[in-house]
Amino acid sequence: MVSDAYPKQLEQYLQAVEGQLSSLSNEDRSEVIRELRSHVWDSVNGDFSQNALTSALATLGPPKQVAQINLRMRVASAEVNNRTPWRAARALARLAFLGGEGLWVFILSSIGYAFAGCWLLTALAKPFAPDRIGLWLIPDTQGELSLSLGRHGAGAVGQDIFGWWIIPMGLMIAGACGVAMYRYDVRFVRRIANSSEWASRPPTRA
Repeated sequence: MVSDAYPKQLEQYLQAVEGQLSSLSNEDRSEVIRELRSHVWDSVNGDFSQNALTSALATLGPPKQVAQINLRMRVASAEVNNRTPWRAARALARLAFLGGEGLWVFILSSIGYAFAGCWLLTALAKPFAPDRIGLWLIPDTQGELSLSLGRHGAGAVGQDIFGWWIIPMGLMIAGACGVAMYRYDVRFVRRIANSSEWASRPPTRA
């Protein structure tokens, strides 16, 4: 007969995981715990010895890590089939809040969208201030040249490189960059949704 001490080891582990899932609903937390318990039961194949349980739980990883993987998977899975930019951005922001790779992808995406926004605003503002808006080649006091995108002060030294061509170029660059970042975000969310399933899905029997 299996000692109660060994299943208790599993339940203590699951309680530690559940404690990290406070952002989920009660139903979702219960589902994660049921699936993890089933995963461990299948892994030990009825052997609830301390060694078997310790090995199975070590394979899963620390409770905090398992909880974070499940949280990321559920956030990504909830948004993975929705192709609107707003939902993709919301999913990425939620994944960034959970830390890890999601945070760095969110930072990279923010930089990419900001870059696209600068080109878009420059293109849209050009007709309203043609002498001050553009991509400027500006010499400094030492004679070296630098580029400046956007508004150029009245009377300041510099050359508008593209002139009115900044409008179609700005729109194209902004559109291409925005679409590229959106597709990158969607691929990342899909990868998280797919790669994290091991944490809550029972292993396939041979």
